[in-house]
Amino acid sequence: MGGYMETTVELIVGFFALLIFTKFTGRSSISEATPFDFVAALVLGEFVGGAIYDPKVDIWKILYVIALWGVLIGGIDFLTLKVNRMRGLFESSPAILINDGVIVRSEMKRNKIDMNRLQTLLRDKDVFSIREVAFALLEPNGKISVIKKPIFETVRRIDLDLPTTSVSLPVTLVSDGMIIKDNFVLIGRDVAWLKSELKKRGIENLRDVMLAEWREEDGLYVQTIYNGP
Repeated sequence: MGGYMETTVELIVGFFALLIFTKFTGRSSISEATPFDFVAALVLGEFVGGAIYDPKVDIWKILYVIALWGVLIGGIDFLTLKVNRMRGLFESSPAILINDGVIVRSEMKRNKIDMNRLQTLLRDKDVFSIREVAFALLEPNGKISVIKKPIFETVRRIDLDLPTTSVSLPVTLVSDGMIIKDNFVLIGRDVAWLKSELKKRGIENLRDVMLAEWREEDGLYVQTIYNGP
């Protein structure tokens, strides 16, 4: 019975100590965590979890581990704040995935982001077509920041006294040089039609196409592969 009571006390103390640690270090949520934050939290959790169920470890050792880890994290945060060169060791830099409306394939490869993932991240920002994007940056926490092209900035039609129009989802026809044949049925066209449209734009090879999508409102949008400067 004593063993259960001891484990209960250690678990409660460890729980509240971790809460205090989280507040102290300013890590407010997992969604805002950088890779460094995630690793730090994972290691600390393993320390505390192992200590709680180890009969040779008492409450004071658990508190010592949490306090020591807090000092280390605080020291690293202080160094990265004061010394710019240290930031590169512990913090990632934002990556420009779309630069002036052009998808930067080299940055996507470096960050292990494919077209499907990029489109998903954009949809999280209420952007359903890449043609609307001027700049897109992948942040260190895995989220994406988007600047729309001026023509696609949000304006309420009621403010301009304009009639309402229908909207539709864009259909991806080519993604990173690969044809998505099933999607052609959705727009009532075929690959031959796409090749003809690409030739009109001076594109002879489908493998040179990073993205091709169709939207009823404004037709075909094509972007060729760009590997950066």
